[in-house]
Amino acid sequence: MKSRLLYFAVIASLLTASPFPLVSGGLKAAESKGDKVKFKWTCPMHPHYIANDSGSCPICGMDLVKLETGAGGNAASGRPQRTAIVVPPETLQTMGVRIAKAERTSFGRIIRSFGLIAENERLQTDMSARTEAWVEELRIRAVGDEVRKSDLLFTLYAPEFIVSQRDYLDALKGRSRTRITSIKTRLKAFGMQERAIEQLERNREVMEFVPYYADRDGTVAMIDLRPGSYVKRGTMLTRIQDYSQVWLMVSVSEKDLTFIQPGTSARITFPNIPGRELFAKVEYVYPTVDRNTRTGQVRLVLNNEDRQLRPGAYADVAFEVDSHQRLAVPSEAILKSGGGRYIVASLGGGRFEPRAVKTGLISGRWTEVSGEIEAGDDIVVSGQFLIDSESALRESFRKLERLQLPLSLLKLNTTQFAMLDHFVDAALYIHEALVDGYELEPKYLDPAIEVKTLLWPAFQHTRLAFVMEDAVTAIRKAQASKAESETSVALAQLVAALAPWIREGAPEHYREKKVALHKDSASGRMWLQLGGGQLNPFGDGPSSLIALPGADPGGANRAPTESKQTTSPKMAPAMQGHRHH
Repeated sequence: MKSRLLYFAVIASLLTASPFPLVSGGLKAAESKGDKVKFKWTCPMHPHYIANDSGSCPICGMDLVKLETGAGGNAASGRPQRTAIVVPPETLQTMGVRIAKAERTSFGRIIRSFGLIAENERLQTDMSARTEAWVEELRIRAVGDEVRKSDLLFTLYAPEFIVSQRDYLDALKGRSRTRITSIKTRLKAFGMQERAIEQLERNREVMEFVPYYADRDGTVAMIDLRPGSYVKRGTMLTRIQDYSQVWLMVSVSEKDLTFIQPGTSARITFPNIPGRELFAKVEYVYPTVDRNTRTGQVRLVLNNEDRQLRPGAYADVAFEVDSHQRLAVPSEAILKSGGGRYIVASLGGGRFEPRAVKTGLISGRWTEVSGEIEAGDDIVVSGQFLIDSESALRESFRKLERLQLPLSLLKLNTTQFAMLDHFVDAALYIHEALVDGYELEPKYLDPAIEVKTLLWPAFQHTRLAFVMEDAVTAIRKAQASKAESETSVALAQLVAALAPWIREGAPEHYREKKVALHKDSASGRMWLQLGGGQLNPFGDGPSSLIALPGADPGGANRAPTESKQTTSPKMAPAMQGHRHH
């Protein structure tokens, strides 16, 4: 089945790429105006063969199967649609098709950056000497020693402590509240902890060696002590760090910094811990920007109960900003085709239809979409490539039908006719410039060029597309011309491009507008003008009037005749869009 679908896809790509009819036999050159064929028939083994009626394949003899071709050849119906297909249940199981729903979910744009793990300074205790002393008993000996709250760390011998303790005990005996408070403040100023002072009050004995206790659980992060060593006032003794929480310091580009604020969500991954993923919120955004790197700092707090996040380690960070409800589908459901984006919608009963969508933000496995999809629609998230191959084939057949339609069967509304008249108006303007001898203003030809952009979605798969492409090429050549000879060549190419549309597509329309088609007898080059005598822009030689189909032999568009140049005619009001002198 897969090989057959791939074969379909190859045939479809060939049909789509070629501007010429490739199918012969079963497909008619055109449909009559009142006869719209709803179904075509094709051979399962030879999909290039298409017939209007059921029967057998003339190549292999297999029975033909029904091929849905949509609405047929109405080229002016608007934006082309890709064709829905029906897949049997047993085939769906073989293809491994999986269905999900389009749904509204909350997410925003992603800002990616990097960060470094750092110690949480709020969980850090520094102990320093507030008086000259000697280390007596030392319970902690090296960085990395684990301590618990209230554990004895070391004891110090200091003369100031001994004198102040005696004064404190005397004050307690005299029960002078003012003196007790004053001396207690002095003991704290020398660095004596509250727990040691309580012990002094309880025992009523001077402590020769004053104890120091840990005031939190943690790890010794710095120590500069040895038993019996002498310390000066202000010397850092030790630092106790709690690593159960750490900071993540993230560098964010200056241009992205304005989108991040406290509370912004972030997803963090670690290259050194595969599979580890954390989610956190921004705690603080630093108010400065580094002048060299043009980045600002953002701080996050991470739980680290297992101690795997080590200060200095690298982390990848993705911030999610501008978060709100969006219509989204799983990213794997998006198909890319010809510069566009598609999803394959499940219509139920084994019916599937590719739909054009526009994609927006991407967050994790979700992609924001808009277009031909609504919340709750069933979509295909796996196996859609095989489904889309068959759909593309059928769409190619439909485009081929439209391409084969003669210009006379194209349906245009009044607005579309008015747009195409800009091409004719451009030809009239260039003719007038050559005859009257003035220079072209390139900007006056711009509206005709814009016509192709406006009409292309509706007529890109019809013969009118070739007319518009060749016309725009000629107009651009006229805009770039520097000499009269170049302008004459551009006019001839423009009228040659428009002639099929004027003679086959809408001859009655241009007869009503008094548009006449002329040909120079010597060179065979053509031009357009409005009524009146023939003004040959290609020289003084004879020229002939080319009759439009259906013209009254006695009227303005009678059979070809030769004549000489006469006086210049005036442009009809309907075609005066570019007359500027």
